[in-house]
Amino acid sequence: MRGRLLRSIAGLGVTGILLAILTVLVVIPFGMLVYASFLTAVPFSGERDLAFTLANYTDLWSANLGRAFINTLIVSIGGSAMAMVIGGGLAWLAARTDVPGKSLVHLAGVMPLFMSLLVAAVTWSLLGSGRSGYLNLIFDYIGLPFRIQMQSLWGITFVHGLYYAPYPFIFLFSALTLVNADMEEAAAVHGGTMARNLRRVTFPLVKPALIGSFLLSVVLMAEDFPVPQILGAPVGIETLSISIYKLMSVVPAKPTQAAAASILLTLVVFVLIFVQRLVLSGRDYRTLTGKGAQVRPIRLGRWRWVALGLVVLYALVAVGLPMLALLQGSLRSNLFIRDAAALFDSSQMSLVHLKAAFFSPAFHDSLINSVLAGVATAALGSIFFFTLSYVVNRTTLPGRQLLEYLAMTPIAVPALVMGLGILWTWVRAPLPVYGTLAILVIAFLTRFLPQGYRTVSSSIRQVHDDLESAAMVAGATRRRAIMTITMPLIRGGVVASAFLMVVLGLRELTASLLLYTTKTRVLSIVIYEQYVNGNWAQVSALSLIYTSLLVILTLAGRRWLRAQL
Repeated sequence: MRGRLLRSIAGLGVTGILLAILTVLVVIPFGMLVYASFLTAVPFSGERDLAFTLANYTDLWSANLGRAFINTLIVSIGGSAMAMVIGGGLAWLAARTDVPGKSLVHLAGVMPLFMSLLVAAVTWSLLGSGRSGYLNLIFDYIGLPFRIQMQSLWGITFVHGLYYAPYPFIFLFSALTLVNADMEEAAAVHGGTMARNLRRVTFPLVKPALIGSFLLSVVLMAEDFPVPQILGAPVGIETLSISIYKLMSVVPAKPTQAAAASILLTLVVFVLIFVQRLVLSGRDYRTLTGKGAQVRPIRLGRWRWVALGLVVLYALVAVGLPMLALLQGSLRSNLFIRDAAALFDSSQMSLVHLKAAFFSPAFHDSLINSVLAGVATAALGSIFFFTLSYVVNRTTLPGRQLLEYLAMTPIAVPALVMGLGILWTWVRAPLPVYGTLAILVIAFLTRFLPQGYRTVSSSIRQVHDDLESAAMVAGATRRRAIMTITMPLIRGGVVASAFLMVVLGLRELTASLLLYTTKTRVLSIVIYEQYVNGNWAQVSALSLIYTSLLVILTLAGRRWLRAQL
């Protein structure tokens, strides 16, 4: 009896610790934003005339904000539609068809996820901005009458569609593998064509994944900062994320208005999530039963190679062209390019910019900061995500549903918004966190909490709890059962989560944009600073090194990620 009481107290203690951590990571930063949005000055700023007001919200209603809101809708909804077509098509090919080279389809489906959006925007600016864009020079050389202008709304939409396609791919691939093939075959027997079966049978059965991935894409694109900033801001195009950043960076800054704008953006996200639940409520999408089902690939016939060709084309456009653009931008001794022939003039090539970037103190310091922040996030996150997932999925402790809800909340809070809340949480805190790498680690842990938690949770749910129960019946303590049975079985999921934290931390810009100092700059910040200063050669050189590191790291860890993605 006493032992059971002690175990209950210990369990409640673990729940309390997890709740306290989530409160610090999620609840307090968001609460600070809400609090600041109703104040005349920043919290804890020492202002004597600090008072509550609604002016921060009323002052937001302007023509500029209206245009920013409309632009945000255009680039996020348009980009999401494009991402759904690409990601859904790749998922269907990989999960349901006999397309050749499925490993290449899988790689094409996830590879753009690990290319920094900052670098993607920079490369497409080089490829298609004005008459000097590399692609426009080639179009002119071969006599094609059209030009592309990436610094535009459609350019932002296009880049979003390309680089957010992995999210629909990940969601839909998992769902499509669970669709019972008997339903598709029954539709085909009754005269349904492949296109009609896809429209009337296959994709309606995965509607939760379809709507979930679409809304996630809309949310991520609405909060995105690097792509609109690089492709939109130079020509006067603003989105809500840019408007929030400008309110923080103008002189004098308007941080409380930025907080109000952040709350409005977050409310839009929560409305979208509510709409998703409303659309899906009361319907049953289960297709696998106790009878089991065999997944039989759909035969594409002569279209197999056409499908593979489209996959290769997507990979070339999303990854190949940007890498070639970075090579051009970083190897050219003179950035002025007269015509397409000059693109291939070896006399104009030089390693001077790459050498300068590679041996610069800023690169070395930022690389060390990036690695330290990424590894620290992975190490702390692995322990935290495992403990949180275990409590939620393996225990009956009170409050575990609240823990899961808080763990998934950051997915609905834009990164720039969360960064602002974290800034105000720690800038006046008694602990010496602000101005150190620790605040970036906190931001990354909060930013990627949903991804890390879901990765580990999916592994824990695959291991039946009977294994632990059998060990405890045989005399093992719960701790020993976890260490000798559960942990070895889900080691792949934990490693995948840690690897994901490192990669996502290395490529993150938005969450750290308001939190870094001159001593805590990471690689993405250094590249962005070079872009702001107009040093395109250094931007290209640093981006090439940066992207190469991410690609190598992704390929090296692909064997762990394959099962999770």
